[in-house]
Parts: sequence; structure tokens; C-alpha cells
Amino acid sequence: MAKVQNFSEISPDLPFTEFDFYELYRRTFETSELGKIRKRLPLGEMAENFGLISKSMRAKKGRKTYFTPEGKVTLMFLKMYTGLSSPKLMEHLNGNVHYQLFCDLRIDPMHPLTNYKLL
Repeated sequence: MAKVQNFSEISPDLPFTEFDFYELYRRTFETSELGKIRKRLPLGEMAENFGLISKSMRAKKGRKTYFTPEGKVTLMFLKMYTGLSSPKLMEHLNGNVHYQLFCDLRIDPMHPLTNYKLL
């Protein structure tokens, strides 16, 4: 390996935290209607009431879930709020960053959700 490399070769590997892609979306999300709704929802209590969070829960085996317990609650709320079917909600979730922020989820545009049964 060469001791000297062009900056253009190593620049993708350098982390620049001041260029946070989601920062502008987070700011606009806080003032949006969904952001205001999310602030008012008692997500932790709702997840506990639905049985998604419990102090006696063991670590589950198998594939890691896409959604946090609070994310599952917000997903149920979002489905009811929008009135979309699962396949349509999946399309909107893949393309709408505010929906992703609402559900506490980040979907890679190169690897979108393809199985609507996850919802």
C-alpha cells in the first residue's frame, strides 16, 4: 500500500459529523403535524400497555427487528392516521423521511423495505 494517497481516495472514509444528512429533516419534522403528534403521544406507556415492553422480557432469538417497541406503536398509529393499506404504507415509508422519523426508523434508499408483511 502506498504511503501517500490522494485526498479524493480517502475522503469517503473520513467522518464529517457537521454534515448530518438528517439534521434538516429533523428540524422540519419537529414543526410538522406528525412531529407535533409524536411529541404528545405517550409512546413508552403505550408500548408497555400493548405488551411490547416488559421488565421480565428476555432477549429474543432470531432476526433483529426493524422497529423499536415505540416504533411499532407509531407505525400502528401512522397506519390508522393515514388510512393506507400495508403495501401503500410501505411505499410511503420507504420514500418519506418524515414517516421514517415518526417511526424512529432509517431506511437505506439502496435497500428499501420490500415485504409489506413487516408492517
